[in-house]
Amino acid sequence: MSRVTIVEVGPRDGLQNITKVVPTNLKIELIQRLAATGLPVIEATSFVSPKWIPQLADGPHVLRGIKTMMEGSNGIQFPVLVPNEKGIQLAIRSGSKDVAVFVSATEGFSRRNINCSVDESLARVQAISEKAKAAGIKMRGYVSCIFSDPYDGPTEPSQVIKVTQALLDAGCYEVSLGDTLGIGTVADVEVLLGEMLKTIPASKLAGHFHDTYGQAIANVIKSYEMGLRTFDSSVAGLGGCPFAKGAKGNLATEDLLYTLGKMGIQTGVDLAEVVNIGVWISEALDLPNGSRAGAALAVKALGPVPTTPKASERSWTVIESTPELSVHRSGVNIKIVLTREKNGNALTTSMVRSLTRLFRLFSTDESVFRIVLSGSGRYFCTGMDLKNAGTPEEQFLSLRALFHTIDSCPKTTIAVINGTCLGGGVGLAFVCDIRLATSDARFKLSEVRLGLCPATISKYVIREWGFSFARAAMLTAQDVSASELAHLKVVHRLASSKRDLEHALDKLLDDLRFAAPRASSLSKDLLRAAWTDSGGEVQDKVIKVAFEKMMAQNSESTYALREFRRGVKGVDWETLLPGQRESKL
Repeated sequence: MSRVTIVEVGPRDGLQNITKVVPTNLKIELIQRLAATGLPVIEATSFVSPKWIPQLADGPHVLRGIKTMMEGSNGIQFPVLVPNEKGIQLAIRSGSKDVAVFVSATEGFSRRNINCSVDESLARVQAISEKAKAAGIKMRGYVSCIFSDPYDGPTEPSQVIKVTQALLDAGCYEVSLGDTLGIGTVADVEVLLGEMLKTIPASKLAGHFHDTYGQAIANVIKSYEMGLRTFDSSVAGLGGCPFAKGAKGNLATEDLLYTLGKMGIQTGVDLAEVVNIGVWISEALDLPNGSRAGAALAVKALGPVPTTPKASERSWTVIESTPELSVHRSGVNIKIVLTREKNGNALTTSMVRSLTRLFRLFSTDESVFRIVLSGSGRYFCTGMDLKNAGTPEEQFLSLRALFHTIDSCPKTTIAVINGTCLGGGVGLAFVCDIRLATSDARFKLSEVRLGLCPATISKYVIREWGFSFARAAMLTAQDVSASELAHLKVVHRLASSKRDLEHALDKLLDDLRFAAPRASSLSKDLLRAAWTDSGGEVQDKVIKVAFEKMMAQNSESTYALREFRRGVKGVDWETLLPGQRESKL
């Protein structure tokens, strides 16, 4: 049987209707994983206005993240969807080599979806085509509503043929026929293709069938029998039908691969790897796996697939609590939670004093390895509570003392950012060593709008964000997304939900079990010296002292190296209490 080409649309069509912001780095990783499976075409993103599809507002960042693959010799195409001349200009600037354009076969959907008539839409395509040709960019076409329009009803085959031919005439190398509502059946496919193939070669057509009524696979088989050899699909069935709440949307790539494989049709795509990706992305997005075959194969290979991330299994005991904050302990870990959620966890004078006291207390406690800082409710911290912050001088002195205490703390400090950060809250997050954040977290240095400047926190924000990025954030007071900061590598990991954030903290704390506490403290000394006195005498002295402590007879390295020689690959330092550590060392 003839080989079939699969066009993977998950990173664009699959993600665009998800309401929660999907982190840019997660989108990039999804594309990278898919590219390793043998898929020849992966639709990367869209340059539609962020106003209409905010989920894909990071299109240029995504393309920068896969630039090496786009420029490589692996032959994979990474088309991006463009709606107009502005879109093609952005695509050209971003280095795109392939674009896709879309037109509705019907007037109702065209006017509701892109606010223009079918003829006006085709005129836009012609303008895009001219710029694409001039830039040497290939162009693929999409036709939506091939069987029915949610506003106009059934679609005449003649209208689908007219629009498809217009796209081919405009320069599209191929046109994908989209059953937008997913209501088509084998009989509908036979009627439409029976008419289309009289004038348009099957080699110029592709099938894009939604699975709203469970007909997608049957429609693929019928289309294949009638000559089509290219089909669109989405890993894990990402992308629901917007016109049927709760219904399946895109045909799952796993289901398509499974069916074609059973028919003896070659695709060159590794089904097992796509199944693994489907499980991974479903868990990362906190969504059920939309692929029937994928879920079944995953269970067969790995056991039951969880539909939601596990809740935190770490036990925390409250050791101190006030109306403004609570302190929890789990073994060698301390977690401080700001609890003024009705006030956005804004810092009062008493909160600043309490935080300073707690960080000083735990800094000298040998039984504490790490200090976690988080907030309750929708906000991490919205900065100083200006109604309860004392005089400007008192505010400056107390905040400076707090940030200095956290910055000089010998323990590993972790900010778990559960929501929005404003002003001083941004400083509180970025004076810590490591940051985890929900993907919808927002950061704003809002001081200039109040006639202020971020004086106290500036040294920590600039250190972490970099001069240029921090300057723009300070002067514009604009929102900075968590994904932007993750792209800068100053947020360690993004989580899709607060539950996933707890899971991420658990994972991080488990990983840090194998980080020696004294060595971690020495590493912090080295980093601090590199920032404050790079190339100077102070840095040289800190390096010398750190080396001597590291190599001392009673150092952690003595014990760790001895364990390594015994065949122990990693020391779980949490199992050694202070007294035990001294005797072991």
